[in-house]
Amino acid sequence: QDFKKVNEIYAKYFPSPAPARSTYQVAALPLDARIEIECIAAL
Repeated sequence: QDFKKVNEIYAKYFPSPAPARSTYQVAALPLDARIEIECIAAL
């Protein structure tokens, strides 16, 4: 439901070409977590 707003804010901080990202929706996270952080790195 908030993808449009997230994309607007993301575009302000990460102009094109933007870094890789992923988004997914779940009913709940383990241990009542509010967020999950994923890291993508190039070495």
